[in-house]
Amino acid sequence: MKNQWQVFIALFAIFTLSVFGCSKSAPLQSFSRSDSVMNKSVSEAPAMSPIKESAQAAAASSNIQVPAGRKLIYTASVEIVVTKPNDIVKILNTELANFGGYVASQDIWEDGITYEIRVPVENLNRFMDLLPNLGKIRRQTLQAQDVTDYYYDLENRVKNKRILVERYQTYLKSAKNVEDLLNIERFLNDATAELESLEGSFKGLVKQVDYATVTLTIESEIKSSASKPTLWERLRDLFIGFGSGIQSFAVIIVAILLYGIPLLVVVLLFWWLLFGKIGLLRKLFRLVGMTKHEPEKK
Repeated sequence: MKNQWQVFIALFAIFTLSVFGCSKSAPLQSFSRSDSVMNKSVSEAPAMSPIKESAQAAAASSNIQVPAGRKLIYTASVEIVVTKPNDIVKILNTELANFGGYVASQDIWEDGITYEIRVPVENLNRFMDLLPNLGKIRRQTLQAQDVTDYYYDLENRVKNKRILVERYQTYLKSAKNVEDLLNIERFLNDATAELESLEGSFKGLVKQVDYATVTLTIESEIKSSASKPTLWERLRDLFIGFGSGIQSFAVIIVAILLYGIPLLVVVLLFWWLLFGKIGLLRKLFRLVGMTKHEPEKK
């Protein structure tokens, strides 16, 4: 009986250990299978091209998010360093036509060109993305000025003034006497002038909102240096300097002859009169000395 209990206890222990071992190995096997599947999926996933990734990052950074209903005036400033500015100018003119932009002004100087360009706001991003392909960007800025309140205020003023002009025109048609006709015409002329001024300001503001202003400076990498003077130019400068020296010396001699000699004559004359043969001052001192000694002798 005792042996039977020992066999039963041994079988129960073996069964318990086997069940515990199976339950413990199952999660490990499932985890290892899931880990291998994950590694396989990661290794099989296509790697993103670094060029494509950088292009997407650049596009995302250059996108301009305009809030709905806001009116913004965009101004940009870009400085580009290129090898041949004239070649870049030809490419720029072609691309501006594609973007619907135009050159408002240009300033040509020794080592480059500065353009003031108007570009439609919807094409501003594409135009700014084109510039790094033309040359090396030295500096680039982009600013936006919010003119929403002024835009809608000016728009409402134009609408109200237009309604007022139409109302005066209606009054003018129904005028019953000359006095009313003249008064209405005067008010109508004033309102029409104000309407034209407001419409001009509003059109200019709409153009600034619709077209961004880009100040583009194209500068050459190779700076133009001043050419060295030739031998003939050096000799010419030498003779010019020598001639200037002779001229200065001649001026000094003439000044001495004109002013120095007469002044010397005047000084010698005073010396001759006072201390020379005539010696007026010497005689005066002698006379004063004699008058002092006469009372002492007495």
